[in-house]
Amino acid sequence: MTSATADILLVGDASDHTAQLDERLRERGYRVRHVESPPLGADADLALVVAPLSGWTTESVVRSLRERLAAVPIIVTGKSDEVEPEPLTRSGVFDVVLDAAQRPEHLLAAVGYALGARKEDRELSYLRNQAASRAVLIGEHPAVRKVLDVVEQLGARSLNGAAPSILVVGETGTGKGVLARTIHLRGLRRHRPFVEINCAALPHHLVESELFGHERGAFTGAGRARAGLLETAQGGSLFLDEIASLPLELQGKLLTCIEEKRYRRIGGRESRNVDVQIIAAAQPTLRKLVRAGEFRDDLYHRLNVVKVELPPLRDRGDDVLLLAQRFIDEISREYALEPKRLDESAIQFIRSYHWPGNVRELRNQIERIALLSNEDTISGWHFERVSGELTVPESLRKRPKTSDVPELTIPLPESGISLDDVEAQVIRRALEINEGNVTRTAKFLSITRQTLIYRMKKHLIDR
Repeated sequence: MTSATADILLVGDASDHTAQLDERLRERGYRVRHVESPPLGADADLALVVAPLSGWTTESVVRSLRERLAAVPIIVTGKSDEVEPEPLTRSGVFDVVLDAAQRPEHLLAAVGYALGARKEDRELSYLRNQAASRAVLIGEHPAVRKVLDVVEQLGARSLNGAAPSILVVGETGTGKGVLARTIHLRGLRRHRPFVEINCAALPHHLVESELFGHERGAFTGAGRARAGLLETAQGGSLFLDEIASLPLELQGKLLTCIEEKRYRRIGGRESRNVDVQIIAAAQPTLRKLVRAGEFRDDLYHRLNVVKVELPPLRDRGDDVLLLAQRFIDEISREYALEPKRLDESAIQFIRSYHWPGNVRELRNQIERIALLSNEDTISGWHFERVSGELTVPESLRKRPKTSDVPELTIPLPESGISLDDVEAQVIRRALEINEGNVTRTAKFLSITRQTLIYRMKKHLIDR
């Protein structure tokens, strides 16, 4: 939505301040309708309330607007000694901008941000009305429901802007990043930046610069000053994935930053204020690292204000089937494919396989099958055929017969036949059935891959 097409409902008394706001908004290209009380049948892309209003409390104005404009962001502005932001933010107001007469650019920025975030806010309003944020984290298993309940409670109790440190613990691929984003979206900071950094993916000498930023000339190659990710996440959330990989010398600096809400760029002389919610993620072995002295005990306890543990996929029962179907639907939409269905052998395989890579591995397997198979049904044998890595039980390896390729028939003339010719025909037919895949063909013939390659060379057989 651009400013040239946005309609703003300006609710405020007839005053010089309201008139100035009206003028500034029109200068930005907004279409403004000024009213002195919330009208029936009002329609707008954003409502701006100038508090206080004669004969109305600000809370009653917000309630009246919310009843008529349920999906529209509301911004309240007024003097700091006349407006109390906390109860307004709890009631669902998008933003409260105090003393806008002295800082009109802050109000205009909030208006622009609210209009840009309106589509996202509609989606978030839907999520907030659900028992849990299922659009981002799915599951019916009691362990997952417990996680979702914690997220819901955190969201409800952080609407005044409070930001406890949160530690998310789980195996690789369980969805720690998804959960971190869910936590961010459920709180008051949902309209602010969500910034993530994988501490294990960066060389140790770069982590400090990425996190805290640096000043010009701080080190060789620092030709200009650069903001760190803490600064980028200002007002929002910073997700530190694989926190155990953070060098020990930086752990102390991060601890100070969290406790004092201040930090200093590399090469900088002045401390900077920072207001971010820290969400850290780690493997279940983090506590062992603390005991071994490889991770700071004080930082562990500072991050562990709220601890959320994600169970591995193998312990989530039939959640694996819910996730598989969700991924099939998502991937089909993404690639404009006809949705596939799971047959009984696929269901049995998905349930019985231990999924060491957890949710990430499941999604990757479903995506490969959706892209590389031509059948409209996913069977157990597809998982082995596509990846060549998973071990599919023999009972689930039943492959459909191909009607377009005749069954193998070898004529035996009275004059006799070479055994080499029979072997060559069998290998060619097996390769046809397995679409030229040598590894799968070797398993089909119960021989090693090296043996099959040797015999293919012997009979001059190409894939």
